[in-house]
Amino acid sequence: MPRAAGSGGTFHRIPAYIAHRSTGTDVWLIEFTYNFEQSLKYPSGTRRFTEVGLYTIKEFVCVCAMSFRFRQADCEVLKCLAEYRMLTMGQLAAVLGKGIQTVRRRLRDFGRQELLVKIGQESGRKRGRPESLVALTRQGVHLLKEKGLIDRNVQDERIVLDNLCGVDHQVLLNWFRIHLMQVERVMPGLRIKFLSHNSPFLPNPTRGCMYLTDSSPAEGPAGGEVRFTPDAVFGTTDSVAGKTCLFFLEVDCGTETLASPRRDMTDIRQKVVNYQWYFRNQRYKRHEQVFGCALRGFRLLFLTTTLGRLTAMCGLIQEMPPSNFIWLTCSERLFADGISSKIWAKGGDLRSPQQSIFGSLCCRDPLA
Repeated sequence: MPRAAGSGGTFHRIPAYIAHRSTGTDVWLIEFTYNFEQSLKYPSGTRRFTEVGLYTIKEFVCVCAMSFRFRQADCEVLKCLAEYRMLTMGQLAAVLGKGIQTVRRRLRDFGRQELLVKIGQESGRKRGRPESLVALTRQGVHLLKEKGLIDRNVQDERIVLDNLCGVDHQVLLNWFRIHLMQVERVMPGLRIKFLSHNSPFLPNPTRGCMYLTDSSPAEGPAGGEVRFTPDAVFGTTDSVAGKTCLFFLEVDCGTETLASPRRDMTDIRQKVVNYQWYFRNQRYKRHEQVFGCALRGFRLLFLTTTLGRLTAMCGLIQEMPPSNFIWLTCSERLFADGISSKIWAKGGDLRSPQQSIFGSLCCRDPLA
């Protein structure tokens, strides 16, 4: 057992726990491995020892020791952060269906245990004070692996955020998904299965985003292939009609070129070409095994940030027939009316009445 610090010493930097003896009032100060099920952690900078002996404390000034117990419900919170990579407090509350204050208190406990970290600022969907984003640390990822909730072969880098590259893209993708969850709440008869390109819970975790990656023939005499990965693939099943619709999602933050003169393989035009070939050759049918049903066609959704960007993208889409399977909207419309409302420009047509991607199941369902 390690020797305690001298009289008057502070313990807020010592990775120690406190355990009470079965008899007497003395308290042992010991160091041991983190055990979230039963340990008591000494809180930072809030307790003082007035006199310290060799492993015993004659007077311990405190009200009580703060305990951290890892509950079953906490698994869902950490799994949620792993799946979405980063979330604001408001987003996490919406996903879990809990009050924001309840979520904030629990995340504060997670932060003390170094299971998560706050990153950057996200302006959110309303004006006012920006919200911090939270994400898992490597310690949080390792805990999920120890619990058997994430495959041990999944690399930590697929979950933790070592840099802020792509934050805006991920936040917008998460908002889209949260709006889909709102649809399920409003329409109990609709079931949605969502596969994100960077999810650590994809059916084949060792392949990572490559699970959703496919390729199309490259244009020009050089030949070859163009590899592409959708931001997400999801299916909606109407339990009454027994019909499943397949969707591919591309999130656009306005940073990609619409149509490069050099036919850039990453511009919006090339993405449209990829999906047109995908539709024409029925390559989407490889997802029938995932969704467990026969699939007939799909809809390609583009979600962008502003109405100006939406207008520019719609102009491009209309110049590239066939494009009736391509639907576009922007985040302004999404937050105002909800994802199942008539906010979508089918085939890039902004002049005709806008439509709902859910057809007859159309309803206005904005987030509260």
